[in-house]
Amino acid sequence: MKLYALAEVKAVEDVEGDPNGSFDVILSAPTLDRDGEVIDAKAFEPLPDHITFDIDHGMSTATTVGSGVPSYDDEGRLRVRGTYSSIPRAQEVRTLVREGHIRTTSVAFMSAQREQKDGVTHITRAELLNGAFVPIPSNRQAVVLSAKAYGEAVKAGARNSTKDAERLQSMSSPPTR
Repeated sequence: MKLYALAEVKAVEDVEGDPNGSFDVILSAPTLDRDGEVIDAKAFEPLPDHITFDIDHGMSTATTVGSGVPSYDDEGRLRVRGTYSSIPRAQEVRTLVREGHIRTTSVAFMSAQREQKDGVTHITRAELLNGAFVPIPSNRQAVVLSAKAYGEAVKAGARNSTKDAERLQSMSSPPTR
């Protein structure tokens, strides 16, 4: 059985000289999803050094569109910063994300350990497999805030925080010397 959780895509600085575009996503946050489960903070520890990103949980080389490095943020959310591949399929996905058509991602995992807490199923431990760009999320709160392509910042949604808006503005301003 495959299980999925969702994420939001945020602006990220591109990897130096990488023309393929980059992404920064929250793959897992401890909120109730459409499956009636909560993935607890840090449930995927220990994290792998690197994971692939695909489309629609294809979990194959044919559907891989990028990869990144997972980490946890200060709020215990699983975050991945990565880059898109140069292949045409990956650039199509990057375009869909930049244009705001794809606004969500999802995490794939296995070997989940579950506990009931206050009548809700919590995933307390699991093995992180990969991330995916998906059109229909399990977590309704997982939305694309913005995306970054090489040399440009694109606001893909209306839910940018003040910090995100300032970051987008600084990325679109010419550098000062």
